[in-house]
Amino acid sequence: MRTAADNARRPRPDLDDVSEVIGASRLSSIRFRAERFVRRRPIGLALTAGLYAATGLVGMIDGGHWPTVRHELETLHVTTANAIGFRVVAIQTDGQSALTDDEVLLALGVNENTALPFLDVQAARERLMENPLVEDAAVRKLYPDRVTVHLVERKPFALWQHDGKVQILAADGTAIDEFRDSRFAHLPLVVGPSANLKAQTLLGALAAAPTIKEQTYAAVLVAERRWNLRLRSGIEVKLPETDYGAALARLEALQAKQNLFAKWITAVDLRSPLRTVVKLTPEAAALMAEADKAAVKARKKAGQT
Repeated sequence: MRTAADNARRPRPDLDDVSEVIGASRLSSIRFRAERFVRRRPIGLALTAGLYAATGLVGMIDGGHWPTVRHELETLHVTTANAIGFRVVAIQTDGQSALTDDEVLLALGVNENTALPFLDVQAARERLMENPLVEDAAVRKLYPDRVTVHLVERKPFALWQHDGKVQILAADGTAIDEFRDSRFAHLPLVVGPSANLKAQTLLGALAAAPTIKEQTYAAVLVAERRWNLRLRSGIEVKLPETDYGAALARLEALQAKQNLFAKWITAVDLRSPLRTVVKLTPEAAALMAEADKAAVKARKKAGQT
């Protein structure tokens, strides 16, 4: 019989030699081998795994596949959302008139792979607001697959010529876009550095004088203080700095009574509220001078006889 001291002195069986494990069953033998493998080779396993991973990565890079793989990994969440039914398939707009579909899509950042949960509607709204044609916008998600866009557009109001270019103006004086489309050729033209800021008041006054408005093709802001109107007949109308609504009403009445624009004049000066001054064309001035001379001669002759 072995004593406790003998058992203490006897070395414990080495797990590397499973055959020395007394009474070990086949199942125990397999377990012991697995424990030995894990215990003795963790670093080797890590290095091996790292080697295979590095080899695969180098292979992808050398083969030109890494950008594709990286993109797939980065967009995995989008791909997954689209696969379960959150792909954006429809965009509903309200208030869209002058803005094109391409401009809306570009601002929204929507394409054929856009997933609704990851669409940033605040950023989309900010991009829409950067378009001068947009006065206000609201972008909303409608699950599972739609986006709604409500637009308030600035309406083309006039054309503004300054610094050698012509732009389309909104009523609030905002420059919407460069004038490139003949659809807007019918809009009134205002000229001058600050004409965009004062055009609304002038055009409002012209609306109350429809005959003058119809004849006017341009309004020039002089010294950023008052307006000169250029009529289609070539006549220039000089308006006062203030109360030009009353001056336009006076000119409207003169035109109705005397057909002023059909006469040989080059300018109508309305700057004084007490009188209207007209400037004749050179031909009309010459005729008037000849008529005056003839009248003087006639009076002299009549006085001699």
